[in-house]
Amino acid sequence: MSTLDLPIDYDSSEWSVRKQAREQYMTEQKGRCKHCGVHLWLTPEEPAPINWALFPSGFQKHPVHLHHSHVTGLTIGAIHMYCNAWLWQYKGE
Repeated sequence: MSTLDLPIDYDSSEWSVRKQAREQYMTEQKGRCKHCGVHLWLTPEEPAPINWALFPSGFQKHPVHLHHSHVTGLTIGAIHMYCNAWLWQYKGE
């Protein structure tokens, strides 16, 4: 598998490219969340409650998400599902 030129445009990328980007970010980040720095296979600290009703039904299916800018569409890094929800709910990211 070839290496992607990161960041990618999240909105125009196929799911398989998004998956590859997430995995590549995980490797480049040495398995740590781009937002909180905790290892991606550990549960991060929850500083505030999440209103899960705000998110699509499959949102919690995967523990690691590909974070992207809702302004530019460009990917930022691999983050915990919880961190992704927190960033969207509390920071609008």
